[in-house]
Amino acid sequence: MKKYLPFALVALFATLISCAENEEPVSPLIGTWEKREFVDSLDLWFVDIMEFKNDSIFEISSIVRDSETGPTLGYTLVATSWYNLDGDTFKYYYSDALMHFYLPGQDDAVLYVPKAELKPVILDFFRKPEGVLTFSSDRRMFLLQPNCLIINEENDCVQFPVKEYIRVN
Repeated sequence: MKKYLPFALVALFATLISCAENEEPVSPLIGTWEKREFVDSLDLWFVDIMEFKNDSIFEISSIVRDSETGPTLGYTLVATSWYNLDGDTFKYYYSDALMHFYLPGQDDAVLYVPKAELKPVILDFFRKPEGVLTFSSDRRMFLLQPNCLIINEENDCVQFPVKEYIRVN
């Protein structure tokens, strides 16, 4: 009986290792990515952050900074989202979010607020966002080209701009 014990332990160990390996996320998106845009007229950076948690869930945040990589001044959006990356096709969706609505022209209008002051909203997309995602050769950057929005029966569409995200961790 004792001579079979080492074989049983090896088999158990191999089983545990193989299960753990199969449960690891396989998405090349896992981590944090930022799309940064400087607005000259406001002297502020508007940053969209996608933090991919696993193979299907990410958190999207829109923040404001006074420098490209400086501290967060405030928020305009936070939402937990689901996604699917199939080849180069990227689909995502969220409906519950915390948002701040900026209303220009009001005397007390503010562009951003602390995260605790965001208000819950339910977003009702008329389509699930989808597009083509292309990685750079070193996988430190990706371009997201959202699919165009078809606006009539003649298949005329509105093309959205390409979004460039860089890996920050």
